[in-house]
Amino acid sequence: MNRDGIYHLPEGSKETTFCYDDSLPALPLPKLEHTLKRYLESLKPFGTAEELEASKKVIEEFRTGIGGKLHALLEEKAKHEKNWVATWWEDYAYLTLRMPLIPYCVMASPLLLETVGLEDVPENFLKSAAICCTINMQFWKLLRTETLRPIASSDKKILFSSDLYKRLFNTVRAPGLEMDKIVSYFKTEKEGPCPSHLLVIYKGRMFKIEGLHEDGEILSPQDFLLYFQQIQHKVDSEDTSISGVPLLSNDDRTTWARNRSHLIELSERNAEVMRDIESSISMFSMDTNEPSDYSEVATRTLIGDMHSKWADKSATTVCFKNGKMGCMGEHSCYDGTISISMSLYAMLSIFEDGMPDWSIPPKRLVKPVELVFDLDDEIRAEIERMTEVAQKLQNSVCVTVDQFNGYGKEYMKSKKIHPDSWIQTALLLAYYRLHGTFAPTYETAMMRQYYKGRTETCRSCSVDSVNFIEAMGSSKESAGTKAKLFRTAANRQTELMNEARKGNGVDRHLFGLWCMAYDQGLPIPEFYDDPMYSKSGGGGNFILSTSTLGFTINCGFVAPMCMDGYGCFYTMLGENIWSIFTAYKDSEVTSCRKLLAEFHRALEDIRTIMDADIGTKL
Repeated sequence: MNRDGIYHLPEGSKETTFCYDDSLPALPLPKLEHTLKRYLESLKPFGTAEELEASKKVIEEFRTGIGGKLHALLEEKAKHEKNWVATWWEDYAYLTLRMPLIPYCVMASPLLLETVGLEDVPENFLKSAAICCTINMQFWKLLRTETLRPIASSDKKILFSSDLYKRLFNTVRAPGLEMDKIVSYFKTEKEGPCPSHLLVIYKGRMFKIEGLHEDGEILSPQDFLLYFQQIQHKVDSEDTSISGVPLLSNDDRTTWARNRSHLIELSERNAEVMRDIESSISMFSMDTNEPSDYSEVATRTLIGDMHSKWADKSATTVCFKNGKMGCMGEHSCYDGTISISMSLYAMLSIFEDGMPDWSIPPKRLVKPVELVFDLDDEIRAEIERMTEVAQKLQNSVCVTVDQFNGYGKEYMKSKKIHPDSWIQTALLLAYYRLHGTFAPTYETAMMRQYYKGRTETCRSCSVDSVNFIEAMGSSKESAGTKAKLFRTAANRQTELMNEARKGNGVDRHLFGLWCMAYDQGLPIPEFYDDPMYSKSGGGGNFILSTSTLGFTINCGFVAPMCMDGYGCFYTMLGENIWSIFTAYKDSEVTSCRKLLAEFHRALEDIRTIMDADIGTKL
């Protein structure tokens, strides 16, 4: 694995980063009866016989009645739009949400940079930030010049959309009174000029730093280090209170929209400052916390120094005082695969390029420009209010980062079971053992092989996984029987994932039918009021929100979908498994650490039954 082979197009290549996007196939629209059949099957782990019988009637009435009419309208929409769900998904799944982006709507990830030679020590507080600034600029320039290798399967038979990369940089989620709006200032070189500055926030004070020299050359780490040294000296030496304006971006979206509009209306300078913030390539949050381990790094990345986070920015690097680092991404702008791609690029760059020679002086003296808002009493009062709100947010989520060393993907593959399906089934077992119920489970299925594709839901909890979990709780069942049931459950999970990736899921289609009714001004069908709809996870009620992040050391996370739910994210290496679990601290039901302990036990117990099963050794 090397950076050039993964990311850089060879010189003279006829390909460009976005060359395949417009020619990708349209997002499929399943037949209504097929979706409803799959939906009914997904209800079975969660309902009694009476509940399931009642749901059958609701489903049939929906199919022959309003559901059929809505589907016909959806079919007509799909004839004219290559991705019939894209706008709805962005608007209704993300941009209409009114809760604060942090911690509820952003993605975060600890950066394990010491594994590639960048020590997480206090003397690297500014140096690590400087290195990552240069790497950010390099990745930004790959996108600007369209020389980032487009993603494709090894045989080039499957091509994937690169469209979401256009919102990685120079992008903001601007708040609105009822609905937010994604505003991107990014342009490729063919499209025209693009802002080339970055945003740095330290102790609540904001600075604009340029990422390019006048000749278009990217600033070196030595250049960026000088920026950071000046910012640190200025802020630490001046006995002034923090501005507090970044705090306001962490409010609920409607209140922040009002405050943002008021700020802009106060003065012309405020309008210019807002544009500088929102159009910046990315943000560097200099956080004075000193997290002690990966779990704390992950937690503080998400909910650390709220004075130094501008929640709306599409991409943020969090740099801690003791040299540890993390990153955040605004989820409506792009999905986790984009974040992981950028993180892996950074790690490979550090590994291959090594540490800079800090004795080399900067190319020239560069000075940061402080961004200062004009405030009035109304904004000052709002800042004071948000100071208390932010303190509560800082204690809202528990995050655990773990490395399981019992085995990894190589062992799972030796048993001829897909590693992702293995982990999904183990998670279901762990949850059941801790809580005594079956968890409606969302696993992300990537849909970027379609035009402007994003994700589909794979409903992981199946009848087969229920059969396996129940057998694991029985002393009467032999190891061979348990192993057979595990294999059946895992293989079923693989089938469900493969079908979801083909567009044959359940949730995006049902979501589209709901949106069609809403947009047509029709009453929302009673189908969505069926208790089994939400009990099975529908409407964003999945108890386990999960995703595999591939086979590298990079692993990110989001907060749970529900107050009494979990976020479970993992990556599978050859001999170990990295996982990140999240839960809300206000929940009286969940416990990250207890679920993690059960997850370890489930993994060990599954290995025991698989090793004991003679059939798996043949």
